[in-house]
Amino acid sequence: MREWYERFHDTDFTAYQRSGEAAGVSIVRDMAEDVSTAGKWIDVIDMNTFTHTSGCLGFNWIIVELFPRITVPEYTNDRELNRYLCWQAAHEDIAAHRSRGHHGEKHLVLCSLYKMDDRDYGYRVLASRPVHQKQISRIRSEEDSIVRQIREKRKPTLTMFHMA
Repeated sequence: MREWYERFHDTDFTAYQRSGEAAGVSIVRDMAEDVSTAGKWIDVIDMNTFTHTSGCLGFNWIIVELFPRITVPEYTNDRELNRYLCWQAAHEDIAAHRSRGHHGEKHLVLCSLYKMDDRDYGYRVLASRPVHQKQISRIRSEEDSIVRQIREKRKPTLTMFHMA
């Protein structure tokens, strides 16, 4: 089955959609109430995912970096095209910020997957907090240990990241 985003023939956009990064951006933008994303692009810089028994993609955590928007895309009536235009603008703006050595606010967002009804699953944000690069490096180096704790407890908590 051909996915909707393949119509744009952009391998980077296809990879972004398939990796779960697009879902991670949506979760942070729409559900992480403690993360102020208004007027900002959301760049997923790290995430830990798993495939649920339902086949859905689950997230243990998402780490994002936020950058001010430079470009405002000209949107159309085509929702799918608008997603692509938004991704293009974000991709270009974030690259411009990084080329200038800019660093954005970074946030750790903890998620869980829950059953909404017989067929559908949804995401719930459990917690979030600002983080800095040293904390991100520690999370990456302790990833296996953190994932083991999450599996044992069945959901992530900030204490597992030594950030209560």
